[in-house]
Amino acid sequence: MRRTAMIALSLLAATTMIAAPDPRPGWFLCDAVDQPIAALVGRVDRGRSSISMVSRGTGNVVTRQYGVGAGEAGMSQVHYPLTLAGRPAGDIRYVQPAVLADPAAARTPTFSSVTLNGRTLGCRWAANTVFMGLDARRSILVTQDGGHIVYRSFDAMRRGPVVEGAGFGRSNAATLTIVGGVRARVGRITRFRFLNAGYRYDVLVPDTGAARVSVSRGGRVIQTETLLGYTLAKP
Repeated sequence: MRRTAMIALSLLAATTMIAAPDPRPGWFLCDAVDQPIAALVGRVDRGRSSISMVSRGTGNVVTRQYGVGAGEAGMSQVHYPLTLAGRPAGDIRYVQPAVLADPAAARTPTFSSVTLNGRTLGCRWAANTVFMGLDARRSILVTQDGGHIVYRSFDAMRRGPVVEGAGFGRSNAATLTIVGGVRARVGRITRFRFLNAGYRYDVLVPDTGAARVSVSRGGRVIQTETLLGYTLAKP
């Protein structure tokens, strides 16, 4: 059991960073597909994790320190019990990539749910995701399957029905989809660039600091959003 738990805790193939309220390394992001809430789960240190609950729409962020118990492995999942002030407070569930139809498509952490104080969040996840980020109002997914890079954004307050993908995948219909992006390294920044109807969308992920999404038209930046957290898969 302990060995399986450490696999989920390391997840060396992807990097998660949390920008709010205090910048810190993340374990994973749970962008709920079934309610307007997101959980930003900090890296586990000495059996504890800072978990920020984000109310989408209002942008209110509440952060608490939770105890994270040793993972209990089942047939295909690992269950991590959570405690608050020594009392049971919920759990985290992780799906082992080996049981997926295509384990190589698990580019980002395969957590299925976070339960806190009686409320369960079903986490968004899609195969071949190379970037996931969110702010108070929307979420961004960038997927790469072969040479095809696709941008999808999801308005947190305009969620449609939950769509179950093949195997483990779970999401909603995207508010905006742009096909044909390009990934590049620009100095110390990983950049995903997409063009759509005269607009340019740049997802900018620096080696240090918060990620952001920039929208420009005719060479002029018209909107920039700094993300509360992100996960970036290694190339």
